Amino acid sequence: MFLKKIHSIFSRVSIRLRLAMIFVLIFGVSTVIFNLFLFQVMIDTLQKDFDDALFNYCVDVSESVEIGIKGDLNFPPLRLDDGKILPFPLGTALIQVRHSSGAVLARAGNFGEFNPPYKNDFEKIWKGEEATYRTIQHISNIPSAEADSYRLISFPLDNGTKPQLLLQIAAPMTLLETQISRRFNLLQFGIPLVFLVATLGGLFLSSRALNPVKKMIDTAKKIKATELFQRVPVPDANDEIRKLALTINEMLSRIQQAFQSQERFVADASHQLLTPLTIMRGELELLQKSEKKDIDQFIRSSLQEVDNLSAIVQEMLLLARVDAGIGALTLQNIAPEDLVFESLRRTEKLARSKNIKLKFDIQNETPEERRLIRGDLDLLLNLLINIIENAIKYSPENETVTLILTWKKDSTEFKVQDNGPGIPPEQLPMIFDRFSRGPLGNRVAGYGLGLAIAQKIAILHKSTLVAQNNSDRGACFTFEIKNI
Repeated sequence: MFLKKIHSIFSRVSIRLRLAMIFVLIFGVSTVIFNLFLFQVMIDTLQKDFDDALFNYCVDVSESVEIGIKGDLNFPPLRLDDGKILPFPLGTALIQVRHSSGAVLARAGNFGEFNPPYKNDFEKIWKGEEATYRTIQHISNIPSAEADSYRLISFPLDNGTKPQLLLQIAAPMTLLETQISRRFNLLQFGIPLVFLVATLGGLFLSSRALNPVKKMIDTAKKIKATELFQRVPVPDANDEIRKLALTINEMLSRIQQAFQSQERFVADASHQLLTPLTIMRGELELLQKSEKKDIDQFIRSSLQEVDNLSAIVQEMLLLARVDAGIGALTLQNIAPEDLVFESLRRTEKLARSKNIKLKFDIQNETPEERRLIRGDLDLLLNLLINIIENAIKYSPENETVTLILTWKKDSTEFKVQDNGPGIPPEQLPMIFDRFSRGPLGNRVAGYGLGLAIAQKIAILHKSTLVAQNNSDRGACFTFEIKNI
């Protein structure tokens, strides 16, 4: 629940602040962990240096203890060497010699009620350790203590396999405590300062990094439907923001093209719809002025124009369905030869009206080469019918329109060839545009939507539809779609 609340708060802040927070979190945590590690290493190093100095001091003191030839002990007054520089105040160390029985044989310094431990130290030394160390924190029973803690070293005086005498020195850790305290204070003030610098640096860097995005946002807000020619600024750096800017500009180009295409479509559709309506209005006016003897001819003409309007509306509805995208498709597995036979059946009447022969040719007709395709049956039929009808319309009478079906390994190819006038080279790039008409457009029935619809259907099925001129005469339309 707590994590969800944090995530909810975090998701509501700006990306600039989020980037800064992430930067501070990563940099700050890394800095804290590294400094804590460094601080611990420093403490260990200072502690080792302190112990080494204490050991050397202990060796110097042990040399003042005299052991007789017969094993008797002679303890002259223990002296502190004031000529050495040590990491603890000279003359403040507490020194004593202790027997394994616990008896204190000699002392130097004001111990008061302080009784250093010794049993575990004897055991460690008997196991082979050169000396033992421990830190004494509870020093309330040491009169006039020089520090908050003392470092106690226990060092064997006799050289037997099981020493019986220990030299114990407790030195105040004043200098070590001071060094640690100073470094700790430095960390206390330094780490928040580092966090502050990291926060300001993170905000500055995130602001600089997102400045191109802000410019893109400002520019995008100003782009209106009438100003689609504008583009967002592209930064010089070759990074993801540059790719984002280029992607947005490409999207704007597509939107601009779609708007322009839609405007042209609306204008052309309005013109195409207006033409039959104008004809019908004119004929109605003529009928109104006449003696109503030509009413049958008027009805036939009006029905013809109604049919023209219906055809235009149907093609526009089909275009709208195609523009709706893949979600409007009813996909199924289709045998290409069935598609061809059905499209030839539906165009046979138009071909007979011009005494045109429809020729069907199959290439690579072997059982292992035959493959199925997947698509919307109605739309693919519409595609083939449109290019076949186009070939029939532009072919002279008593000619032949050839449809060639070729099975390939990965795709199936449909070719429709006619013997008409062909396509002028300057019109080839625009042959699939809406309301585009061929060189005989004024003498051929149609509205220039068939090939545009066919191309849309091909693109929707991720296939290709291309137009070219034959080497001798006529045009050739090639539709290729992938096999299943």
